[in-house]
Amino acid sequence: MNPMMTTMFESVPSQRQSGEVIGAPAISAVERYKEIIAIATEAAARQHKLDEVRCAELAERLAATQHEIAEVRDRERVVRMGAALHWEAAVEQLWNERWLQMVTPPQPDESVPPRPQGEYNRAMDLAYQALEDSLTKRTLLRRKQKD
Repeated sequence: MNPMMTTMFESVPSQRQSGEVIGAPAISAVERYKEIIAIATEAAARQHKLDEVRCAELAERLAATQHEIAEVRDRERVVRMGAALHWEAAVEQLWNERWLQMVTPPQPDESVPPRPQGEYNRAMDLAYQALEDSLTKRTLLRRKQKD
């Protein structure tokens, strides 16, 4: 028999737990190889389906996260514009108070504990309203107009 010939194979003995022979019919190596390949192909196909489902889930989460990031950026822009408008209005109202040095807007205080943005917006509005109220009451900040 020519050793290069691959058409004739001896049967592969079945695996044993102990010294006893299991009554399984002997199958050729080619048949066993085909079984193993079929199992591996089926497992790869199942994994591919699971990967597709997971990929779709992750794509949905990514789109939702990107949408949330865009919303946060828009809210940040609105808050920054609101703060700038309040600052400009305060500078305008205090323009005649020459003793008060008006500087650029202060830098954000990063040591403030995180809270919902609405609380900070209300605090900013209340502070500006307090400034307006104090100026309308003609306190020390408002010079008396000459008659």
